[in-house]
Amino acid sequence: MKSPIIKAISFFFKDERIILNCRADGRFRVPVTRKKDSKLSTRRENLTARQVVNHQIIKYCDPTFYLAAGDKLRVFLGGDSSYLPAAADGIIGKHDNLYKKKKKQIPPTLNLGKKRSTSLDNSYQDYMQTGLFRDWGHYDDDYED
Repeated sequence: MKSPIIKAISFFFKDERIILNCRADGRFRVPVTRKKDSKLSTRRENLTARQVVNHQIIKYCDPTFYLAAGDKLRVFLGGDSSYLPAAADGIIGKHDNLYKKKKKQIPPTLNLGKKRSTSLDNSYQDYMQTGLFRDWGHYDDDYED
């Protein structure tokens, strides 16, 4: 099991600090409230660290990282969410890359028993079938020493 770089992300919302702990897949469960048919419904979405920091509401609520080393890091210094410091950006990138799903690479198939035809082979065969080289025999008869 991978150990997370960011153990939790907290933010200050409605006079309360909300803490989002890191899940086993490296994502954070964020409560999202939406209005549907004049009713409010709240559900939880699994977001990456970058998605949490860029969330429309959370980025204005003083997000803070709780790191695996035991340190705390305020994401936006001075509460200015228009600028993401390099240190915070690096930690986000490192955390998200650690849990990034890798695409499976399909090994190339080997055609050991079959001869591969190339475009050069095909063009040579087409050239030979035009009849230019089929009648070479009579040219040899015309040549005399």
